[in-house]
Amino acid sequence: MAITETSVAAQAVPAGLGTSGALKQSLSVRDVVMITVSGVTPASSIFVIAPFAIQQAGSGAVLSFLLGGVLALAFALCYAELSAAHRSAGGEYVMAKRVFGALPGYLTFIAVLAVSVFIPAVLASGAAPYLNNAFGTNFSNQSVALAIVVLSYVLGILNIKTNAWITGAFLTVEVLVLLLIAYLGFSEPHRAISALVHPQVASNGTLISATAAAIIPAVGTAIFCYNGFGAAVFLAEDLEGGNRSVAKAVMYSLLAILLIELIPLTAIVLGAPSLIDMSKSADPIGYVVRELSNPVIMRVVSAGIFLSVFNAIIAIVIQVGRLLYSSGRHALWVRSCNHAFTRIHPRFDSPWLATLTLAVPSALLLFVSSLDELTAFTVDLLLVIYIVIAVAALASRVVRRDVEHHYRMPLWPLPPLVAIVGATYTLYTTMQSAAKPTDLYIIGGLLVLALAMYAAWARHSVTFREL
Repeated sequence: MAITETSVAAQAVPAGLGTSGALKQSLSVRDVVMITVSGVTPASSIFVIAPFAIQQAGSGAVLSFLLGGVLALAFALCYAELSAAHRSAGGEYVMAKRVFGALPGYLTFIAVLAVSVFIPAVLASGAAPYLNNAFGTNFSNQSVALAIVVLSYVLGILNIKTNAWITGAFLTVEVLVLLLIAYLGFSEPHRAISALVHPQVASNGTLISATAAAIIPAVGTAIFCYNGFGAAVFLAEDLEGGNRSVAKAVMYSLLAILLIELIPLTAIVLGAPSLIDMSKSADPIGYVVRELSNPVIMRVVSAGIFLSVFNAIIAIVIQVGRLLYSSGRHALWVRSCNHAFTRIHPRFDSPWLATLTLAVPSALLLFVSSLDELTAFTVDLLLVIYIVIAVAALASRVVRRDVEHHYRMPLWPLPPLVAIVGATYTLYTTMQSAAKPTDLYIIGGLLVLALAMYAAWARHSVTFREL
């Protein structure tokens, strides 16, 4: 992958970063990767999301995840090129604005912000069972979720270097738990590795060959498991070095995610005593771990998953804080909000008010009984964001020839085209399978709200127009 050097280090930093309200560049690429991978929460992805792929494709789930990895690579290449050319803590909305203009950029900002509001609450709401399983307690879902959300936002305002160490330590525990699961599966395989090449899926109590009709839809599930590698761009202004460092952070984050998730998933598929029983189980991954281990190991695994959820929320809070900081700097709100969002804590060097802003809505969402139904629309929004980024990566070299593209992806324009086709197809199948049009109503409402907010504030922002 050809990454060109920037001749002057200062060129890597957006205009205005030398002011008193600037973020401090203190993170290495490794630090950014640790925070980014933590936000993906690989353990939760394997336990909560991957089972859908197993039920869809059986042992073909590994093949689905490999194909999903190819698509994720296409997305990551788009993020890497754009983030190196348009480096900003604003991430996707800055890329979209600089390539397509003010309104598309602002709509992208609202889409990213909407997803960011819901994710901490969704993750936290499912953490209590793992805590209770690990320690034999009986805490309620809401009490555990509220404690996690509040503590995560408090930790989120700490110095970014400190948070890199915190998330890195938790991520190490998470990876060790997944390695334990991988050991259990590989040490007691119940089927040959050929089962991955000639996959089978459970159907009506028997095993049949898994066809493309079963494997391809599960690719979408795999993409959601990998989602989050692009969040490295939110830490672009905390990152030391030139623009090439941002591209590296994105690509290394995806590589780490692929390895951390693919290895234990493969072990689970090979080590499952029965594909039929695993597919029927309400907790397929838990079924395999229980069958291959003992209650003590199950408790260790549950503790690891709980820590992964907590760690993910800390990472997401940090990233969203940078997003709001950038939006305040570009004057996308009323003046008082813009001033608050750009305030940097004198001790922690963090945008502390921007980071804390979403704590209240995240906490309030925990008390919404239909939270799972309300958040289904975020999947559609994520895919729309992917499409926007892919199209921007296709167009940026052409329409922004005035901007140096410090990293140029190999085989351009093939990766953006693959990303566009993959994301569009996944979006189409996701919306086709929706039982109710609720998602469309929510997205339509967000669009109307975004247009009104743009007309009221962002349209008048000189800083945003000149971005």
